[in-house]
Amino acid sequence: MTSYLWPSTPFVTITILVGLHCLPAGYLGLLCKFYIIVYLLFMFIGYLFSSKKQRRCLPSVASSMSYALVTGASNGIGAEICRCLVQRDFNLIMVARSRRKLDALAEEFQQMNRKIKVHVIVLDLTESNAAEKLVNHVDSLKNVNIDILINNAGRGCTRPFLQTDSNINTFEEMIALHVSVPTYLIRHYLPKMRDRSSRIVNISSEISYMSSPRAAVYASTKAYLTQLTTALSYEIEQTNDNPNTSFLLVTPGPTLNTQFDRHDESIVFRFPFVGLTAEQVAKQIVDACLRGDQFCTPGWANQLTIWLMTKVPLPFAHFVCWLLWASWPEMDKLAENLRKQLKEPQPVTPEDELDLFTKYLKQERDVTHSDAPISPRKLDTHNDVTKAYSQQHMPTIPQFYEHIPNDPLGKKLREEARALFLHRKSQEIVNSDEVHSLLGLLEENASPPLDPESPKINYDDFMRVVRKSSPDIANLFPPTIFADLYHNDPYGRVRILDLYQYTMRKMWYYHSRMGLSLYDSVGQGYLRESDLEDYILELIPTMQQLAQLQKTFYKFYVCTAVRKFFFFLDPLRTGRIAIPDILCSGYLDKLLELREEDADADDLEMNWFSCQSASKIYTRYLQLDKDHNGLLSRDELAKYNSGTLTPVFIARVFQECLTYGGEMDYKSYLDFVLALENRNSPQGLRYIFQIMDIDNKGYLHPGDLNYFYRGMIQMLSTRPLTEVPPFNNVQNEIFDMVKPVDSMRITLKDLINCSQGGLVLSILIDIGSFWTYENRESLIPQQAPNKDDSIHV
Repeated sequence: MTSYLWPSTPFVTITILVGLHCLPAGYLGLLCKFYIIVYLLFMFIGYLFSSKKQRRCLPSVASSMSYALVTGASNGIGAEICRCLVQRDFNLIMVARSRRKLDALAEEFQQMNRKIKVHVIVLDLTESNAAEKLVNHVDSLKNVNIDILINNAGRGCTRPFLQTDSNINTFEEMIALHVSVPTYLIRHYLPKMRDRSSRIVNISSEISYMSSPRAAVYASTKAYLTQLTTALSYEIEQTNDNPNTSFLLVTPGPTLNTQFDRHDESIVFRFPFVGLTAEQVAKQIVDACLRGDQFCTPGWANQLTIWLMTKVPLPFAHFVCWLLWASWPEMDKLAENLRKQLKEPQPVTPEDELDLFTKYLKQERDVTHSDAPISPRKLDTHNDVTKAYSQQHMPTIPQFYEHIPNDPLGKKLREEARALFLHRKSQEIVNSDEVHSLLGLLEENASPPLDPESPKINYDDFMRVVRKSSPDIANLFPPTIFADLYHNDPYGRVRILDLYQYTMRKMWYYHSRMGLSLYDSVGQGYLRESDLEDYILELIPTMQQLAQLQKTFYKFYVCTAVRKFFFFLDPLRTGRIAIPDILCSGYLDKLLELREEDADADDLEMNWFSCQSASKIYTRYLQLDKDHNGLLSRDELAKYNSGTLTPVFIARVFQECLTYGGEMDYKSYLDFVLALENRNSPQGLRYIFQIMDIDNKGYLHPGDLNYFYRGMIQMLSTRPLTEVPPFNNVQNEIFDMVKPVDSMRITLKDLINCSQGGLVLSILIDIGSFWTYENRESLIPQQAPNKDDSIHV
């Protein structure tokens, strides 16, 4: 009976054929009957040309010179086969690479049966010339006849081909154990075993009948062993009149209590139908060996699996094997990807972009703000599939830009070309004389009814003025500008003052962009930290409000100023900011306000870039640095803002932020201050949220809130007059304020949308904010409500 159609007994095969024949007439019934006829025809032809010689059974009790050579005998199926052979009085030659396990088994077997002899050979069969060394060792033993050769040693691997570590010789070991060593041993011992009743047992696998993703090399090498066994068995029958030696092909499925089971995380070992242990499988193998059987597939589930998997289409078989060899975490990822594919494509919303932004920001901070060296990340299945698809469909990536030259000549040419480009652009910028002449033309062509205090102009008169102006002025005024500046005038007019201010603003924008572009050392439209530091450093002498700044403080002032730009404009921590982002942010305006001589003192106090603000921030940093080592420890930072921040929050800050030897430097301190000063801004919320998201889940659940609230309770316990509300009350108030989409999860998007995110986070990390919130009703008559609960330095 051929194992490819039904690897089982003839009785089971005939039973199934009769069941198929009894199906009712119809398309399926006729198809099954046709299959039965073809099957029986092929089976008859096979028996007609196969050998009819009776195979000899091995004696139930072996002679004193009869030995069984078992490879991979230290554990699993191999150890259990040896145990069964000992019970049948067979002498053993056990081969494995673990001397400790072999010696323990040999001592156990000697105690079980005093009549047998056990030889132990410690050898790693994956080494070069290992099979030759094994043969020489066995042949050197006296009074030893190998009557049973069991090729059991094997190695498994159920990972995708590209995910297997190339530094580990996994594939080479499988080829050696499943192909090279069995072939060499059979070639050596088969001629010596033909003069007596003997058996050669090859332990293959159920997967050898399949093409299995995740176990490609394992299935292929086991398929070689299966084909070799069946082919040699037929050769021996046809070329010998009285064959004494026969082959037994064993194809077990997933087996418990083996080395494979203990180290493999595949879900196939967790299924209920995988119930055969190594002891049960070994007993069936030894019984089939002594009977002279050709095939042995332990377990009806494995027999049915082989029959089904050889009948289904190949893509379906691949899909089943891919799932069975996967682990539970990988199954979760596959299920999530499948759910995403089944969903209808949704348009990308700003909320989705914010989620993606938050995800990449978290990944960047995880890489940048870690003290320990970063270990290579393991590739997940989705990345491997994407990489393989890209390599197949996009073998080459088109070149979108030229690389920046490194040679001196290339750098010089690039600098010259950039200088010519900036010079040409600077000539296109309108000057103040052209702006004043434009203002005169606009006032001369003002549209009726005339208003001396606020003259206005309609679209036709405006276009006539533009045509009279210079080409540079005309380029500043596309038709859409007039529509943008229009404000419900009944005559369709726009204020001339608005047009003039727009022109001045555009002129300032172009001049500022040209000035910033001079510091763009790379020449790709963005400034790095060093570029922006150079720009601000050279800008300091032109600032009237920075005249009292000492030169020794320039370095710290520049660091303080640059940190604000990068905190708000570079949330992904790429180390660069696009020049248009700097111009549109408004921070450059605040910086350039320091040029004015008569600036308001209150405005300067609130301006981050002012001398007073920068000095106050740095002075506070020096006051916190008690040991004067230039860094802040956890205890030192805990004194920030009069020590109102909870120790739990401070501990999380040092876990998430970049530190040096467990202490915070001035740049990280500036990020910390900016986040607390701007708690209601998306950037400030994102900074604090990442600290409070303990497991990097992307959301805060009640357990996270309770963790930080317990830190608040510890601080409140030192104030006996303070009533501490229960956590359930605080939790309910927080969820009522945020109103998250998920009733048990608060995401960053929920905090931003609720417009009270700064208050929500503050009452969990700041005892001052918590006390103010708890006593808000009694404080209402004394102070006006403050929408921004942020703390200013």
